[in-house]
Amino acid sequence: MKKTKGITSEGFFELVRGRNARNQEKVDARINAACMAELTVVCCDSAGFSRKTHEHGIIEFMDNMVKCHDGLEKVVARHGGVTLSNKADNLMLVFGTPAPAVKCAVEMHRWLKRRNKGLPEHKRYNICVGVHHGRLLRLTDDAYGPAVNVAFKLGEDVAAKDELLVSGQARAMLGPGFRTEYAKHTTIGGVSFDVYKVKYR
Repeated sequence: MKKTKGITSEGFFELVRGRNARNQEKVDARINAACMAELTVVCCDSAGFSRKTHEHGIIEFMDNMVKCHDGLEKVVARHGGVTLSNKADNLMLVFGTPAPAVKCAVEMHRWLKRRNKGLPEHKRYNICVGVHHGRLLRLTDDAYGPAVNVAFKLGEDVAAKDELLVSGQARAMLGPGFRTEYAKHTTIGGVSFDVYKVKYR
């Protein structure tokens, strides 16, 4: 997926700051035309952040995280995804459809497993991953909207260490070649979702 030529985060917030009752239709139309999209969002959250930072310090954790993220972002590029955000201990990725997103997430887990082999526990890096497909505002350097919220909820709060969870909506678009099993039913922002675990080992 190529990076969009739409609106930057700075430009988006400038438009929102100037939005009022007189011009909101015009502003909304401009934002929708430039940014509204239907995409697959992947949220990767680190496992054990709080414990590791308490035990070994934030600098040690960040050193490990940055080096792992550099490797993981190469995996993302190979699968045609775009890294929109690498803030804190998260990665937010976007893809056109769920299939390449899930293939990418599987390879990310496997890459980390190979890297972690033989390392002391505090040097290992593991992620929890959530995937959802839906509508969002796709800025050049960020994204906002329901699809983002669901993916982050799955990745940050629902998925466990080394898990890859997909929403029912994303699973329905995967096609053959993926092994999934029902994990749970959850409510995110007042909307109910079936959640499935991707089996990749």
